[in-house]
Amino acid sequence: MYDYHAIIVGSGAAGGLVAYRLSMAGKKVAIIERGGYYGTNDFTRFELDAYRKLWWEPRWTSNSELFGDMDEISLGMGRCVGGSTTIFTAVAHRAPAWNLKEWYRETKVTNERGEPLTLEDLEPRYERIERETRVRRYTEWDAGTRLIAKGFEKMGLKAEAVNAYVDVNCDQSGCLFGCPTEAKRGSLVSYIVPSLYAGADLFPNSTVREVLVERTQEGLVAKGIKFLDSEGRAVELKSKVVVVAAGALETPQILLRSKLRELSEYSDSSLQIGKNLAANTGTIVFGRFRDTLRNWLIHPISAEVPDFAEREGFLLQFSESMEGPLGFAEVVTDPEGRPLVGGKLKSLLMNYGKVAGIFVTIHDSNNGEVRLDSNGNPVFYKPVTRGDRRIIRRAREVAEEALRLAGAEEVFHSILLSHHVQGTCRMGEDTSKSVVNSHLESHDVKNLFVPDGSAIPSVLDVNPSLTIYALADIAAEYMLRNNLKE
Repeated sequence: MYDYHAIIVGSGAAGGLVAYRLSMAGKKVAIIERGGYYGTNDFTRFELDAYRKLWWEPRWTSNSELFGDMDEISLGMGRCVGGSTTIFTAVAHRAPAWNLKEWYRETKVTNERGEPLTLEDLEPRYERIERETRVRRYTEWDAGTRLIAKGFEKMGLKAEAVNAYVDVNCDQSGCLFGCPTEAKRGSLVSYIVPSLYAGADLFPNSTVREVLVERTQEGLVAKGIKFLDSEGRAVELKSKVVVVAAGALETPQILLRSKLRELSEYSDSSLQIGKNLAANTGTIVFGRFRDTLRNWLIHPISAEVPDFAEREGFLLQFSESMEGPLGFAEVVTDPEGRPLVGGKLKSLLMNYGKVAGIFVTIHDSNNGEVRLDSNGNPVFYKPVTRGDRRIIRRAREVAEEALRLAGAEEVFHSILLSHHVQGTCRMGEDTSKSVVNSHLESHDVKNLFVPDGSAIPSVLDVNPSLTIYALADIAAEYMLRNNLKE
């Protein structure tokens, strides 16, 4: 009757962890991944090759039609086995307690006792995942990081080493292009490969068309998926459980194409699919220094100043250089936001080895939406509000001051960026504001789980991957105790 106990769409933080937990419990698992399967020998650190193989093509928010706002945000995500964890900066943060309180206010996220979810509820999961992914304090600061830390020190601010999914054999470069040493312990290394050894099946380069849903006496029930495999052949697989963990941009598209709104007769919960998009909008403030720093040879995020996160809504992390001149040239602007071209850009690129930067991320609003247009193509709406702009201006001012005090002779900005897209299928017990419940199962469709970043109810003030792993852990544990109980 079933081909698999569970079919998992997506192999990033959420998909990888669920696949691992279920496979290790003896369940038959299929992993469907849109991108290719590349191992450490394929990670050459050649910038163009990495962007082509491992990243989604450039995608931007578009706001003018719905919101009358012309600011755009570049959305950078991984499209490969391991998802964004293959090309991320490996920073591992636990969720701040104030963010979890906001989750309860937003959508009534609860623990298994029906009480508001707290940091204490997540800590055992964090500890387990940190052991599995070898999280450690990253203290091997390079010259650029130490320099910027001194700039903050002159402002009375103390830089802290980040926690990172990075083993001790890290040679400190190439994170954005795939790690050739297996030092970065993302989903690929920590969860996907062990799942395959445990018997899971992997379908890379495959495009999911829809979740198969049947109407039964118990209501709507997920029964499997339809997808196109790497050869373009239509495939239909059946399973007891379907896990959609394709990320906050792709997951709502899959659910919308599966006609969940229509099948659920436009329930309050189904109308939330795709809504409440948050970007954790980021920007980089670069400084050109007198001496050569060779900043691209370091771990891209080694330190942070967290003082402003709760109080003013922004986090400062460094030392950032984009790890390659092509990516740098694409995003760098002057302080007024104008792109650098011609002689100005050439001069700066000639001094690329002297550039180091501070990555700013802000607590923006869950006010965006993933929609499908009349042709079925995705459109990503995300307004940048006046409040967002105010936070960005303030954060840039702080970063500029730190860089100048550190000795930067020139300062540059970047376009708006997002690598931490969240929301769009939020979790919670309030069905009028969420798509899945507190153990990440759909309110409308039994046996359908969404445990990825799209489930985060309101934007985290820190890098979200560790919390996405923790949410996936909640979902996997619930499946094994209930949906997949023998």
